Amino acid sequence: MTRDQRIGRTPVVLSAFVALTLAIVPLPRVLEPLRPDFLVLVVFYWSIESPRAGGLALAFIAGLAIDVIKGVVLGEHALALVLTAAWATHLRLRLRLFSVLQQCVTIFVLLAAYQFVLFWVDGATGYPVTAWARWLAPVIGALVWPLVTGTLSRLHER
Repeated sequence: MTRDQRIGRTPVVLSAFVALTLAIVPLPRVLEPLRPDFLVLVVFYWSIESPRAGGLALAFIAGLAIDVIKGVVLGEHALALVLTAAWATHLRLRLRLFSVLQQCVTIFVLLAAYQFVLFWVDGATGYPVTAWARWLAPVIGALVWPLVTGTLSRLHER
């Protein structure tokens, strides 16, 4: 029995629900740009750790949930999340061999690609995008990645 077959969907759904909750918890305006994309990080973790249990279906559903919650163009986050989760799934065997620093850099690139797709869709739909704060999320997410990985791997081991 492979590792992917042993992983149930309960830890995946539970971690995605917690991450979605963290994404909608109100923060003061000063701290809002510093909020990492927890749901994106969780989707990346499960795309790397177990693409069959998480993977692209989780990315699509999580992206639609973010679209509905934030009230943006339906499918914007879903598209960005599916594209970057597919990239993470493609890199999954290499990422497992990387050091923590190399993983953080790779996650930064994936998060920047996610933000770039959102930036592109916002520009294509006529939504004015001038805030530089959106580019802080990849930096914060890359810094938080070791914490997210450690927490989810403990949840996964149970």
